[in-house]
Amino acid sequence: MYQSQKRRRIKPFARPTSFDINVVYDIRHYQSIKYGNVINPYFPAHGTDEAYHVLEGEVLMQTATPQVRRYGDHQLHVFSFANGLKADGAVLNASHDKEKEVPEKAAVLAGLKYSGVAVTEFSPEKDIFEQGFVMTMAGLNTIFNNGNNIIYPGDVICADIPTVAARGVKKNRALQTGIPREKLQFIVTPYRDLVTAVGGDESLASRFIMGTALSYSRPGSSVDVVLHRCNTIVRRSGSAASVSTGSGERTNGFSSAESSKKTKKTKSKDKK
Repeated sequence: MYQSQKRRRIKPFARPTSFDINVVYDIRHYQSIKYGNVINPYFPAHGTDEAYHVLEGEVLMQTATPQVRRYGDHQLHVFSFANGLKADGAVLNASHDKEKEVPEKAAVLAGLKYSGVAVTEFSPEKDIFEQGFVMTMAGLNTIFNNGNNIIYPGDVICADIPTVAARGVKKNRALQTGIPREKLQFIVTPYRDLVTAVGGDESLASRFIMGTALSYSRPGSSVDVVLHRCNTIVRRSGSAASVSTGSGERTNGFSSAESSKKTKKTKSKDKK
């Protein structure tokens, strides 16, 4: 019996406690990608109009590159396609050769900012640009696991760029129903896997934290998540508590006041 690889995003919850805002489509980014203003993109740019549409449940991003001129309307401009993204001049074309040097994923993520999840659709060629569409930033939601990692309950999940595949190997992408195959969506991945993929850079990976997973999800199925936009992680380590002095000695992490108190106590014991 034939079974399609595409899956639907089933929503068992009615999106309670959600925090929604109106956002605007990033028309400048769309025009630069579609009309060939991007030279040597990391991901290939596709000319199909459907590849640039915003669909319900897609992960939305902003551009963070200084070359992009900012808008003057004081609104949030987002997009949902990874086609045409650049990485310091390196070319990938959706496949790579293992014998050649491939830039790290961090080079692409450095030019992006995570925004939220789309609630309504938007088509740039027919919808009203000024009206925009709705995006959710927080609350209980159900999204589609279009990545290649299993998500477990309690996992912190992040927005990520599509995973590349070697030349001649089938690209293992879980496609949601209604998404054209030529469109490269932003995917969801556990935080631990994203940290590993960017070379252990936790400060970069924490910028793309979406929320906490509430259910078990395999690639190609839905996952319940609480969006909370936590973008800072503080990690304490034993090495951070030690400070090197100019003489090369190692001192503990106590403040100068605490150190003076310890010195006074030691002197009083010697007198006794």
